[in-house]
Amino acid sequence: MPTISVNVPEKMRDRIDELAEEKMYSNTSEYIRAALRRQINQDTGLTPEEEQIVAERLEKMDEREEKGKTLSQVAEELGIES
Repeated sequence: MPTISVNVPEKMRDRIDELAEEKMYSNTSEYIRAALRRQINQDTGLTPEEEQIVAERLEKMDEREEKGKTLSQVAEELGIES
Protein backbone atom coordinates (compact mmCIF):
# COMPACT_ATOMS: atom_id res chain seq x y z
CA MET A 1 0.00 0.00 0.00
CA PRO A 2 1.47 3.38 -0.96
CA THR A 3 2.27 5.87 1.78
CA ILE A 4 1.30 9.55 1.85
CA SER A 5 2.95 11.81 4.40
CA VAL A 6 0.93 14.72 5.71
CA ASN A 7 2.04 17.34 8.22
CA VAL A 8 -0.62 18.28 10.76
CA PRO A 9 -0.51 20.51 13.83
CA GLU A 10 0.21 18.69 17.09
CA LYS A 11 -3.26 19.44 18.49
CA MET A 12 -4.88 17.92 15.39
CA ARG A 13 -2.70 14.82 15.68
CA ASP A 14 -3.69 14.47 19.35
CA ARG A 15 -7.39 14.79 18.43
CA ILE A 16 -7.04 12.22 15.64
CA ASP A 17 -5.43 9.79 18.08
CA GLU A 18 -8.24 10.39 20.61
CA LEU A 19 -10.98 9.88 18.05
CA ALA A 20 -9.36 6.77 16.62
CA GLU A 21 -9.36 5.25 20.09
CA GLU A 22 -12.89 6.45 20.95
CA LYS A 23 -14.32 5.05 17.73
CA MET A 24 -12.37 1.79 18.25
CA TYR A 25 -10.24 1.93 15.12
CA SER A 26 -7.31 -0.45 15.28
CA ASN A 27 -4.91 2.43 14.72
CA THR A 28 -4.66 6.03 13.58
CA SER A 29 -4.06 5.03 9.96
CA GLU A 30 -7.40 3.17 9.84
CA TYR A 31 -9.16 6.25 11.20
CA ILE A 32 -7.51 8.50 8.58
CA ARG A 33 -8.34 6.07 5.73
CA ALA A 34 -11.99 6.01 6.85
CA ALA A 35 -12.07 9.81 6.97
CA LEU A 36 -10.59 9.99 3.47
CA ARG A 37 -13.15 7.49 2.15
CA ARG A 38 -15.97 9.63 3.58
CA GLN A 39 -14.49 12.77 2.03
CA ILE A 40 -14.04 11.12 -1.37
CA ASN A 41 -17.65 9.92 -1.24
CA GLN A 42 -18.81 13.42 -0.32
CA ASP A 43 -16.74 15.01 -3.10
CA THR A 44 -17.67 12.53 -5.83
CA GLY A 45 -20.90 10.97 -4.63
CA LEU A 46 -19.32 7.57 -5.28
CA THR A 47 -18.28 4.79 -2.95
CA PRO A 48 -14.70 3.55 -3.36
CA GLU A 49 -16.06 0.47 -5.14
CA GLU A 50 -18.10 2.56 -7.58
CA GLU A 51 -15.15 4.86 -8.16
CA GLN A 52 -13.01 1.81 -9.01
CA ILE A 53 -15.60 0.62 -11.54
CA VAL A 54 -15.68 4.06 -13.16
CA ALA A 55 -11.86 4.26 -13.21
CA GLU A 56 -11.65 0.86 -14.92
CA ARG A 57 -14.23 1.94 -17.48
CA LEU A 58 -12.32 5.16 -18.17
CA GLU A 59 -9.14 3.16 -18.76
CA LYS A 60 -10.92 0.94 -21.27
CA MET A 61 -12.41 3.98 -23.00
CA ASP A 62 -9.02 5.66 -23.31
CA GLU A 63 -8.45 4.22 -26.79
CA ARG A 64 -12.00 4.79 -28.05
CA GLU A 65 -13.93 7.83 -29.24
CA GLU A 66 -15.59 8.26 -25.83
CA LYS A 67 -12.29 9.62 -24.51
CA GLY A 68 -12.63 12.88 -22.62
CA LYS A 69 -15.77 12.09 -20.65
CA THR A 70 -15.88 13.23 -17.08
CA LEU A 71 -16.19 10.96 -14.06
CA SER A 72 -19.77 12.19 -13.60
CA GLN A 73 -20.68 11.39 -17.21
CA VAL A 74 -19.33 7.86 -16.97
CA ALA A 75 -21.04 7.34 -13.59
CA GLU A 76 -24.33 8.48 -15.10
CA GLU A 77 -23.93 6.04 -18.01
CA LEU A 78 -23.30 3.24 -15.53
CA GLY A 79 -26.40 4.20 -13.57
CA ILE A 80 -24.43 5.29 -10.51
CA GLU A 81 -25.87 8.36 -8.86
CA SER A 82 -23.24 11.00 -8.15
